[in-house]
Formats: sequence, C-alpha cells, structure tokens
Amino acid sequence: MDGFICMMKQENLLVQDKHNRKDVMSTDTKEKIQQLEKLLLSEDLEELNNLANHFNIFNALRLQNNEIRHSNFLAWLMSPYETHGLGDYFLKEFLKSAIKEYSLDEKIEISLKDIVFYNLDDADIKREYKHIDLLVISRQNQFVCIIENKIWSKEHGCQLKNYAKTINSEFKNFKKLYIYLSPTNECNSELLNRCYQGLNNTVYYIPMNYLQVHDVINKILKFKAKSMNEDVKIFIEHYNSMLERNIMGQTNEDVIALCRKIYRENKVAIDLIVENNDFKAELYEVLLDILRSQKDIKITSAEDYCVQCLPSQINNEEKLKFADWSPDDIIVHIHFICNFKWKDCLYVEIAVGKTKDNDDISNSKRVKLIELLQEKLGFKKF
Repeated sequence: MDGFICMMKQENLLVQDKHNRKDVMSTDTKEKIQQLEKLLLSEDLEELNNLANHFNIFNALRLQNNEIRHSNFLAWLMSPYETHGLGDYFLKEFLKSAIKEYSLDEKIEISLKDIVFYNLDDADIKREYKHIDLLVISRQNQFVCIIENKIWSKEHGCQLKNYAKTINSEFKNFKKLYIYLSPTNECNSELLNRCYQGLNNTVYYIPMNYLQVHDVINKILKFKAKSMNEDVKIFIEHYNSMLERNIMGQTNEDVIALCRKIYRENKVAIDLIVENNDFKAELYEVLLDILRSQKDIKITSAEDYCVQCLPSQINNEEKLKFADWSPDDIIVHIHFICNFKWKDCLYVEIAVGKTKDNDDISNSKRVKLIELLQEKLGFKKF
C-alpha cells in the first residue's frame, strides 16, 4: 500500500509540473497565435486570394504544360480561315517576330521584307505532319515553315534533321523557314551555328521563345480587339494570362505589391507558417490517401514516412512468409518512401527481408526470389 501511495504522489507532482509547463508555453506562444489570427482576418489576404484564384480556362483544364494543347491553340490562331476572324494577321506577326533578329543573316532563306509582303490567306496549317509539330504551307508564295514546339522538354534524337530532310524532299522549290519554339532561348543559342550534313541545302533553326508569342498576342489584343468576337477575345486573353503565369513565370504587379504589403504587416505569422510547413508530411498523407483508395493494394505498415504494401491478390502468400521482420513475416514488400534522407524525391523500393531461419534452404529461396524480381522488374540490387 505504501508503495502505491508514493507512486500516486509522484504522479500528482508530474501532473502539476505539466500544468506549469502548459502555462509557460501558452504565454510563450500567445503573441504568435495573435499574429496568425491577425493574418487570418486580413482583408488584404482575402483580396490576394481573389486575385490568385482568378478563373483561367487553360489552368482549369490543366493545359498549361501540355505541349500538344499549345500547338493546337497556335495552329488555330495561325489559320487564316479559322473562327477568330483575324485572317493571316497572327501568322504574319508570329513569323515577323521570329525572323526580325535574323532577317539579314545569309543563312536564312526568308527575310523580314518577304514576310511583310506575303499574302498568307492561303496558308495551310498542318499539325503533326510527318511528326512535325506545326507546318505552315503557302503554295501561292512557294513558302513553307517548320515550327518545332517544346514545353519543358528538349530535342531528342535527330528529329530536327529528319523534319528538314522531309520538307526539303517534298517542297524542293519552296523557300523554307525553320523555327524552334520553347519557353526560353537558353538552350537554343547554338541552333543557328549547327549545320545538318547530308541535306541538299544547309538548314538552320531560328530559336524563338514564348515571350515573343506573348508579345504578338498583346499586339492582337491592342489593335484587333474591336474586330474580334467577345468570346474569342476572352479566350485569347486567358491564353496570354496563362503564358505569363505558367510559362514565363511572371506575376501581376498588383499581386506582387499586395504580397509585399501583407508580408510587411504579418512577417511573424508568415515566417511561422513557412517554418512549420512540412512538405514531406503533406506528401506522405497524400500518398497514404491514394494507396488506401486502391482496392487491389494491401497496406501492412505505414510509419516513418514509408508505406509498406503488396498487391492484395498475390497467389500462394503463405510461401512468402519466411522473413525475420514484422508485421506479417512476408519476405518481400513494396516501399513507397517519402523520407529524403538518401534521395531528394519520393521513390519506390522493392524490399526483400532477411530469412527467419538462417539455413541454406531459406537463403537459397531468398536468392532465387531476388533474381526473379530483377528479371521481371528490371531493378538493380543495392
């Protein structure tokens, strides 16, 4: 009995100590909580939320990073006979923007003057013709233009040379222009200095970026807005806004000014939010939700930012139960790992445990299993 009373006294002291520490903690965090509440009640924050969540059809449909959708939109704008009612205006402005820096370069067959005086009302815009992203053909001007469009990807293989070879063969007597369009020109400075051997003519691709496309669209909205259908105008404005935010990384000046104002007035609260924003934990929770929603996956363990699981329909599961690890003694598992101790991203690991009985038969089974997994899945052992 004495021992029990003594233990109760110790527990009372511990409880009292916890209350004291709680009071100290409350005093220490009170100011931070007030700062967070001030931020939550900020009208500036509400205004910023409205500006940031401005509806954009391209973002809503998640088309901002889709290379094919960008090419489709550009093809629509370039086509003189399309419903936008712009005729060949966008196409000519696009080509003028591409060529203006290289008009006097002897390597280029077409000059700025040529483009200005061309009537491109007959232009035929082809998508994915012989795998070429955009092909402009004007038979009355004997002119053809290849446009290779890249959104966050790079040239692969000999595609540029192959496209040029195709066009040189099919449009022998046409003047030709080759354009390499990408978000920036950083990786394309060597294009003009690259010579493709084995072709009848020397081929040079002109680098063009999406800032130029954005500027051409701004010109349309400035000088052609009155002649456009209102729905068409809004559609084009949405595309240009999407380019600014998602491709060019630009932010509206009003948004920037408001962000700075909110940070100045709520620095403590915002720094606290950033400090306690655990990306790894958020990623782990999302991963867990996805795996739990899969009916064909059985999760056996979820801890330390690692989810251990297996397909739920494995045949002869009992034959795999010879491992020396919990919770189910199955020798092999799939690990989805969000722990960035060894790697800088989420990764998947096929883990094979140690055998329960360290004998020749068990070890032989384990080696055969590893060899089978390597053969079927193509992974490397480490």
